[in-house]
Amino acid sequence: MNKESQSNKVLIVALVTGGCLVLLCGAVVILFVVFGFAGFSSFTAEETPVETTTLNAAQLEQCREVMAIQPDVELEGEYYLYTPGFLDDSMECHLQARADGLEDVFDTAVIDPSLTTDQEIAPGRHLRLKIERIEQGLYRIEGYWYQT
Repeated sequence: MNKESQSNKVLIVALVTGGCLVLLCGAVVILFVVFGFAGFSSFTAEETPVETTTLNAAQLEQCREVMAIQPDVELEGEYYLYTPGFLDDSMECHLQARADGLEDVFDTAVIDPSLTTDQEIAPGRHLRLKIERIEQGLYRIEGYWYQT
């Protein structure tokens, strides 16, 4: 192989590598312009869990929804923990519910309150309940919901 063809090969490799590098840098600049820096922080920064013993109305409604609690049941929140994940969020709710019986608390088409093991309430969404009767008409409900 002569010296001239070898130099041409090195030049071609250098030009292709440089071109790819320029295209990559251009793509990154375009992404920053379109999404800004905050758009990239969602890929690197993990959301933090939310934990409280004073539930706000939105958290209470979220617990009601995932635990299939009837809309007319009076609830009092004791504890809330929401842990976000990439595809596997989880939530723990401790509530007190006032009702005549458990069949009045839950939508029994979705939840079986007699089960203490994990129940699949929707595809990939599971709930585990622990229910304690405090007194007549008052129940303490601990629910652990997660998705897979």
